[in-house]
Amino acid sequence: MSLSTKVTDFLTIRGGALYSDRTKRYPNSFTGFVADPWLYLYRWSLSFPTGVKELGEIVRDPYWDTKYAHTAISGNKYTNLNLGTTIDVAKNWQVIADYTYDINENLAKSSRPTYSAAWTWYGVVPRLDENGNQVYVDQDGNVTETGGVPAYKFPMTLHYNKDQTYIYQSTTAARRHTVNAYTTYNLNLNDYNKFKITLGSNIVSNKWNNHWSNKTNLINENNPQFNFAVGTETTGGDANWDSQLGYFGRLNYAYDNKYLLEANLRYDGTSKFPAYLRWKWYPSFSAGWVLSEEKFLNVLKPVLSFAKLRGSWGSIGDQSVSNSLYLSNISIGKNEWLSSAGNQFFQLGTPNPISAGITWQDIVTLNLGADIRMFKDKFGITFDYFNRETRNMIIPGEALPATFGAAAPQGNYGNLMTKGFELSLDYRHRFESGLGINIMANLSDAVTDITKAADWNTPWENRLIDNTFTTGKRYGDIYGYVTDRLFQKDDFVYDANGNFVQEVIVWNGTAKRTNKLAGPNPVYQTNFEDGNQILLISPGDVRFVDVNGDGYITAGKGTFGDPGDRVVIGNMLPRYEYGFRLGLDYRSFDFSLMGQGVGRRHIWGEGQLAIPGYHVKDGAMPEAIAANYWREDRTDAFYPRAWNLNGASSGFVMVPQTRYLLNMAYFRIKNITLGYNVAPQILNRVQLKQARIYLSLENFITFDKLRGLPIDPEAISGVSMLASNYNLGRTGTNNPTFKIVSLGINITL
Repeated sequence: MSLSTKVTDFLTIRGGALYSDRTKRYPNSFTGFVADPWLYLYRWSLSFPTGVKELGEIVRDPYWDTKYAHTAISGNKYTNLNLGTTIDVAKNWQVIADYTYDINENLAKSSRPTYSAAWTWYGVVPRLDENGNQVYVDQDGNVTETGGVPAYKFPMTLHYNKDQTYIYQSTTAARRHTVNAYTTYNLNLNDYNKFKITLGSNIVSNKWNNHWSNKTNLINENNPQFNFAVGTETTGGDANWDSQLGYFGRLNYAYDNKYLLEANLRYDGTSKFPAYLRWKWYPSFSAGWVLSEEKFLNVLKPVLSFAKLRGSWGSIGDQSVSNSLYLSNISIGKNEWLSSAGNQFFQLGTPNPISAGITWQDIVTLNLGADIRMFKDKFGITFDYFNRETRNMIIPGEALPATFGAAAPQGNYGNLMTKGFELSLDYRHRFESGLGINIMANLSDAVTDITKAADWNTPWENRLIDNTFTTGKRYGDIYGYVTDRLFQKDDFVYDANGNFVQEVIVWNGTAKRTNKLAGPNPVYQTNFEDGNQILLISPGDVRFVDVNGDGYITAGKGTFGDPGDRVVIGNMLPRYEYGFRLGLDYRSFDFSLMGQGVGRRHIWGEGQLAIPGYHVKDGAMPEAIAANYWREDRTDAFYPRAWNLNGASSGFVMVPQTRYLLNMAYFRIKNITLGYNVAPQILNRVQLKQARIYLSLENFITFDKLRGLPIDPEAISGVSMLASNYNLGRTGTNNPTFKIVSLGINITL
């Protein structure tokens, strides 16, 4: 047994151990890992001064937020101990066993100090001298005793006072035991008929617990510790366990190395489901045919080096759900009432409803594929078609009336079907001139349909299109309006004074007074108006297409039978993912180029980088929006007239629609490398075995369809290794993809 230390995601060592310690320290913006400086750098304008003071007082910005914030710590310690043995019972008979013990310990620690700074969001206040008199300044901002104009400054604000300071720490410890034991027997009847039999079992046992503590009112902000806080103490924690046990058998048969068969059978049990539903059988089968070994294909040997057809069908069980999903739990907490002794009462919550008979999720996969090598193995093709069904998927049940008093429980209500393919090509060749070429390319695609959900018994026309899981819906579909164009001034009717003429429009029993549209058959959008003469469709607003032809733009009932004017305008899942790698070498030079991309993906963005008018207080907005919104002197603008959505990513006529849906398709050159291997005669002089000089460029070229928005098309909104809902889930405010230039030398002594 040996001990090694490295940072890695997993490690497989026979008779070894792994210890990994990852600790990351991030300056936060006073909100831990939920919102870091990147969010605030995107929220402030490029023209906004950063890291400056006004009259000796700091002005709140990302620099000062980060400078005065305490460091947040996220640490992960992973230890892996692996022991194994192989016993040769006979010539063709082996017994193999291994044991793995994993320890995963996580630590999170953060604290918040008091913080005062001049604040720019809410206007200015008069600048006063030490006697409380108004200060006057000249046109250059210099204080003047005579003349001048009144001076103003940003108000100093106490953003966090002593009561809001705190120290927080959480720890998680997980232990996992894994035992695998199996035996294999090879039976060769003759040179043509070969069998292999495998029988075994595996056991996995998990146990974990976590704890968190928080204490407010730090008395020593320079050294935040629990002993140096004197405010309110809160704490909590949890503990749980689960285990799985499985038995399996496998039979392999090969005839003349041309016809290959395999059959598997598993019997798996888990602690995560009721006792009478914990065990389930899972079979699988596969077959292969090596065509290139057939005599009737010998004529193709100069072209066809290798060819194999293969297919498989199988099912496995998925139990990646909560350990107590089938148990009704009662929460315990404090209420606001006090006893005569001044203590808070504890109270028990309402037990959550559960679904009877909750059990395994089944994943059934059909795979058909081919492996082909041609031209003396220079050219290769690998193709796979797959059809994967997730049966009995555990999802929330259909919504229940509010009188039920609780949310619908989860159960085995869903079925998903994913169909797709994967194709990879490779080619390598060495020309007589000495030039070598190596090319690899791949393309994959898949779509997922919800074949059954909790609403499967609801008539099709009454199923809600906005539910994540709706029977008959394609998973990830985005429903929205079809954008026609922006309204212009000649779309409306005006009186003799140039004011809007208004009329009352009644739709579905609701009357609203709105601006009258010109033309013989106008299509009204009063559904988006508030009826209070504030939200009124006007020049510069979005004009939608009347898809259902009823003369109004509405969302209907939001069902398949009545979606109003909404249709599927995109899908959030990536389609047509592709990549390639090109390698060239000639004499002492080598060159490589690697790229990847997504052919189709759409999202409705979140936040100020994606939504025009998201929040006026955020100050900054992308130049692509600021320079291209509708005005009376810019009627051909792409974005609508200025409107404050007050921090919402959907409102008024800025709702999911074709015009402002983000097209996240992209192609990125991930790496370009040029290298030179120093000639041997030079290396011999300096007594080196090998030396290579290289120049590498990473992420330098990206092609996208985001119309200049500063959003990384490869990123996912709100996803980070730091936290869920990272940077408030806003699109594009994550840690950016950096362009990196590397110049180096590799030397072998």
